[in-house]
Amino acid sequence: MESFYSIPFTILEVPRLRLKKPSWFRMPSPMFVFALVMVSYFLVTAGIIYDVIIEPPSIGQTTDEFGHAKPVAFLPYRVNGQYIMEGLAASFLFSLGGMGFVILDKTNQPFMPRLNRMMLLVIGFISILLSFFVSRLFMGMKLPGYLRG
Repeated sequence: MESFYSIPFTILEVPRLRLKKPSWFRMPSPMFVFALVMVSYFLVTAGIIYDVIIEPPSIGQTTDEFGHAKPVAFLPYRVNGQYIMEGLAASFLFSLGGMGFVILDKTNQPFMPRLNRMMLLVIGFISILLSFFVSRLFMGMKLPGYLRG
């Protein structure tokens, strides 16, 4: 296979280039990369691509028994469809759960005071559990009777 790739280089000569890295280019800080990853994770899990292609409304509406229009945040009975606010709320919960795991990871740093460690543990576990149970609540609102046996 390597001989197949080397055929063009028997005819062509690779140029000798001396490229220098621009002086203004610096390696980004770890927190900048983390923030970029979190923002992209938030946007992708919010369904920004779906929202751009399908252009759903931000919230929906339904009529009650008296004929009045009431706002609805969740598109019921459609797992593959969403309102914009529904996607943003779900994405916030997913990001909150992910940040809970990051906070739990921070508790393993050496020389951390006991009070700070316990506070980070509580905040991390609360954010993970809150994210999990509210996401289940959202699924119950989206699909009534989901996981009810």
